[in-house]
Amino acid sequence: MARLLRGIDDELYVQYGHFTLGGTDLSRFTSPEGYHFTAAVRMEAWDAEPARPDGSWEPVEESTFVADSGVVHLVAMMDERGHDFLIGPPYFEYGVTAHVQVDGEGGVGGEDAADERWLLRFWPIRDAFDPLKHMRAMERIIRMPEEYVPLPLPPELRAPPLEPRRVPVPVSTAQEWAAMRPGAFDDQLRRTQARLARQGVTVHDWLREQGVDVADDTPITAELIADLQKRPGRFRDRYIDRYYGRAVQREALPHGFEGWEPHVQEERLRELADGELIAEALNPRRVPEFSMPYQQRGVERLYPGTSRRLWRWEDEIIDGEPFDGNLLVDRTVHARDPYTRQIYVSGIVTILRADRRNRRMNWYVVRDAEPHEAARVRCSEATWQEEEPGR
Repeated sequence: MARLLRGIDDELYVQYGHFTLGGTDLSRFTSPEGYHFTAAVRMEAWDAEPARPDGSWEPVEESTFVADSGVVHLVAMMDERGHDFLIGPPYFEYGVTAHVQVDGEGGVGGEDAADERWLLRFWPIRDAFDPLKHMRAMERIIRMPEEYVPLPLPPELRAPPLEPRRVPVPVSTAQEWAAMRPGAFDDQLRRTQARLARQGVTVHDWLREQGVDVADDTPITAELIADLQKRPGRFRDRYIDRYYGRAVQREALPHGFEGWEPHVQEERLRELADGELIAEALNPRRVPEFSMPYQQRGVERLYPGTSRRLWRWEDEIIDGEPFDGNLLVDRTVHARDPYTRQIYVSGIVTILRADRRNRRMNWYVVRDAEPHEAARVRCSEATWQEEEPGR
């Protein structure tokens, strides 16, 4: 039986009757009724193909796509975008269904309701990783440009492309990946259900006692429980508002926050709130996290859930252990500085979120990669390995 892993409720102003889904190669979703309207969109990640929703939802589209990062977001014209949402592991083929909910008059009813309600459901189908597409080596430069040259390189700066080597490509199952595992919320929910069962009360009964209008067949999610928490009420979006409340308590608002325009405040908090939720889902076992820089040609950012080899300078420890106990997977010492007694090392890590405390370069909060994650990086390195050093 398919299980709901997580969901998010978003809202988007749709123009000319359609919107797209960032992070995928899907064509646009087109409304059967509206032209310019506000859409309330519910996105859900499932571990397998879910059953069709109840009869109030009308099917609009069913399709498949390959996700480069496993993170998607709604996009409308004028670059209006929604929340980042984790649907599963990167480089997987996914199924998606789109449903719309309307009443007899072509709307969804209710004075405060959006003009249309959409339901997008995602589930993994198969591992689609291909090192020739997803971790392709960059072109070599045959001479140093006098000034910054954006990628792709012009022909006069390119060396002949490397020929890929034929190596076995690892194939994983979706259940191996952290994004598809039960997290801390699932353990908390089981304990809550057991405690309430001893009192002869269901979780749905308890939620209704707390003032939440929920039917008996409604899946219990972290988002639903979180709605019980008191929020400041400064922002209309509940995810942004909850993050703002926590940031105020932690005294962790971004520098200069109060001086920003309201729409800038909301956009920045959305980015931070989404990053925190995704990072939690990508590290359900709460293994140690650490921060590392990423400064390489042609890459503006790394996406949560993807794995890469990263490099850093460390103090050389006598017993050879890393100074912070991290960067252990495929750990390699590349160089030593005899004066500072430092070593230049690399290891394979998985990206959890951007580290916004380091503003001058790309820094990321990461964890050591798991075996199936590291296998993809090793496959890519072997595929694009040169036959002869210095070729």
